[in-house]
Amino acid sequence: VRDFAQTGTSWTFQGVAAPAKSSEASDAHALRVTPARANAAGSAFATSKQLVGGGFVAEFAFAITTPANVEVPCEGVDHAPATCSRRGGDGLAFVIQNADGRALGGGGGQIGYGGIVNCVAVEFDTFHDAHSRDPYHNHVAVMTRGAKAPALATHDAAIGTSVTVPNLSDGERHVVRVVYDPDFVPEDASHKSFRGGAYLLDLMRDYKHGLGTMKVFIDDLADPVLTVPINLAAFMDLDNGRAWVGFTAATGRSMQNHDVQSFSFRERVGGGFVPGVAVA
Repeated sequence: VRDFAQTGTSWTFQGVAAPAKSSEASDAHALRVTPARANAAGSAFATSKQLVGGGFVAEFAFAITTPANVEVPCEGVDHAPATCSRRGGDGLAFVIQNADGRALGGGGGQIGYGGIVNCVAVEFDTFHDAHSRDPYHNHVAVMTRGAKAPALATHDAAIGTSVTVPNLSDGERHVVRVVYDPDFVPEDASHKSFRGGAYLLDLMRDYKHGLGTMKVFIDDLADPVLTVPINLAAFMDLDNGRAWVGFTAATGRSMQNHDVQSFSFRERVGGGFVPGVAVA
């Protein structure tokens, strides 16, 4: 997808999410998951469920911008008033969920996915929420509470987190690749990006399945910034291996434009990958 205004009925928008001009110089429309407006939340999911349980590759580009005329409160990470970092919020998430094709979670620090049952979210968090135990105001994390509990954008529910990422809200175009492989490769555990949060132990209680990996790449598509152990078929209640895929975002007192500029999804079939039916 490169023009979200010409995708017909292949996407379902909720909240404030809607197509928006990518730039004044282009006729193409990005997906604006939230505009730079306080206390807003939006979601957009491909209307047709995609095959996720057997593995997939999702690629997308996003830009997170704070317009010059938007007043942003001083963030608490840097406490020196003269040098405090003024960043918008709260972030964007790539979400796999099998709750509802029109699902939308909470605003602010919940980044639009908090509250959705039966989901896994890859969050691109741009605001430091101390009560969510965010490690830093600029980070990526894979979050889930399994098939039954509503998701929470708190790092008590993080499988893995990385702060070794580019500045996500610098207004530049960032290219992301998310790769899920249900088969674990032992060498992945020794990669510098490998993380396994304590919450993983709760998910694996009475666990009888093998683990795969999910890798997140940003800009450098050869070297992941985050690799986590996960099994979507075990941690989620899928529909014959399928679920909805899409994006959520939210703002609170701080605000940003959260724009997805392109998106592609390839399902793993046998030994290769084929385009997903709804997002070719």
